[in-house]
Amino acid sequence: MCATDRPEEKAAVMQVTAAGLVQTTARPSPGGRTGRHRPRPRRGSGRRLGDEGVTVQWPRLTSGGSPVPSSAVEKVLKMMAAAEGEEQVQEAGCKAFVEMAEAGSEQQSEIGVEGVQAVVNAMEMHAESAGVQITGVHALQRIAPLHGRNTMSLVKAGGVQATVTAMRSLKSVQFVQEVGCKILCDATTCNVQCQLKVAESGGVQAVLDAMRAHPNAAVVQEVGCRALKELAAYNTTNQEDIYVRGGIQAVLRAMETHPSCPSIQVMGCGVLRNLAACNSEQQEAIVSRGGIQVVQDAMSAHAGEANVQWAGCWTLFCLCVHNAETAAEVGAYGAARSGLKAMEAHRTEPRVQEAGCWLLKELAELTAKGQDKATFSACIQATLKAVEKNPMNQTVQKAARGALQKLGFA
Repeated sequence: MCATDRPEEKAAVMQVTAAGLVQTTARPSPGGRTGRHRPRPRRGSGRRLGDEGVTVQWPRLTSGGSPVPSSAVEKVLKMMAAAEGEEQVQEAGCKAFVEMAEAGSEQQSEIGVEGVQAVVNAMEMHAESAGVQITGVHALQRIAPLHGRNTMSLVKAGGVQATVTAMRSLKSVQFVQEVGCKILCDATTCNVQCQLKVAESGGVQAVLDAMRAHPNAAVVQEVGCRALKELAAYNTTNQEDIYVRGGIQAVLRAMETHPSCPSIQVMGCGVLRNLAACNSEQQEAIVSRGGIQVVQDAMSAHAGEANVQWAGCWTLFCLCVHNAETAAEVGAYGAARSGLKAMEAHRTEPRVQEAGCWLLKELAELTAKGQDKATFSACIQATLKAVEKNPMNQTVQKAARGALQKLGFA
């Protein structure tokens, strides 16, 4: 389970709770090594941190979650810097940052660049400590999300690489994989440069390994698909990387394993959509692996979920666009009827109407030539209703006009 034989670190891994905290029950023997370096003396004391009877008093929030003063952050930073070789001190420091960050956005900002760097340093110095790795990724995930400056600091400080390293060394620990995928996803969505950094640091493989190691953990599958979707967005290099590393199979497996989870279906469709758009090789790979049926099953199982219908229509559209062969396959599976059902069930959802119209446009020629005249007529009626119900929505109007033109009605 661990990249170490130390019993106290194995105990830390086993005690990961649902909240993501680690409680270290074992203490190092007095005077023993606990890191790469000998423990440094505690200031003002002749005893070393980690000795029996020596405790570290970390600043804590009040019960009401009041703001953390900058002095509290500074105290944690100083104590971590003064005991870089002490695993327990570094782990406790990471825990303190988790608690501070959970108090709110002001506290995330207060921790700032120095806090991110301190956590990354701890993870790099104690790469074989399960406790430091677990609390480290937890701290990074709590400090950085939805806070642009901290996310940029995480990337610049080596936080992405530290996260990937932790995920590699603790593949069997679900919490590390879940939180690691969240960190990589947050970093990817920061900007294009961060997206590239995540990919260059081995983020694609780390996410896929997490999904393969925990196939029955819905949360890992969801955040894994979300991360892959963002990595693939507008980046052909990353799309190819995901494809050659077996990303299509991993995503389809996630969707099939968790058919009742709409968020996994939405995220999975998002990955497939980003891989398929205008890439004939990847379109054919998704189709040949049963992707059309998986998407349609998702739409059928979640007919009342607008997000699933929207994502499904767009995915089927992307499997068709600029590819007559895959379009014929999509049409043969009755995708036009799937699009019609989605549009009928969600008349007031412009996103579903737009996506449905684009799908009908790509299938228009096949529908017009087919024997099912009722479906052809229904396509025209559904498109006209989309125009009528969304007179001020230009994206719906554009998609509907295109569909009507291809259907020979305009």
